[in-house]
Amino acid sequence: MRIALVCFIAMALGGFACASTQTTGQLSEGSAPPPRIAAVDSAFPPQHVTIEMPQPGYSALLLVAPGHSATLLYPQDSLTNNSLGAGSHRLAVEIPSFLVQDDSARLRMRDTSRLHTRARVRSGRPIAQPLPPATPTYFLLVTSPQPLTYRRVSERTGGVTIPNIDMEALNAVAKAVKSTIPNEPREWAGYYQLVELKRNR
Repeated sequence: MRIALVCFIAMALGGFACASTQTTGQLSEGSAPPPRIAAVDSAFPPQHVTIEMPQPGYSALLLVAPGHSATLLYPQDSLTNNSLGAGSHRLAVEIPSFLVQDDSARLRMRDTSRLHTRARVRSGRPIAQPLPPATPTYFLLVTSPQPLTYRRVSERTGGVTIPNIDMEALNAVAKAVKSTIPNEPREWAGYYQLVELKRNR
């Protein structure tokens, strides 16, 4: 299992234990019933995710890489209506290409990284980087009876610090999404699933 490999490397290099994480699970706060990721297609990277909504509400689907980044996949833009009814929904997702680069592309990115440093300093924004090898990746589905807008969720999750420990990373991103809910009580519920972006060699 991928998490076991990450934990083994962490223990070998740093001499510390790595908390295990289930491959799927629920996250929630309040009385909102949790949604579920019912299916992920077999493409590499995935292109569709089927979700189950227990009640009508707003949804946001993110790709979370502990210690690295959180990427909003759905809604895809500010024009997407992410108010969904109860039941099953098939969401189209597009994984950013830089997250699934092969080893040769990653080496090219490393060789040109110095060219991006000045641009990063001028803009104040970090330059998007490919995922380090063996980084686990999760789909995180967050739902709420209140609006989850593309702009606010994208801004808040794009700027959050992502912890290295899987569950801490998932909770940090979920709480960043919660912070975009405009009114109390900020009820939300979530579901996560470990996902492979590239075919294992």
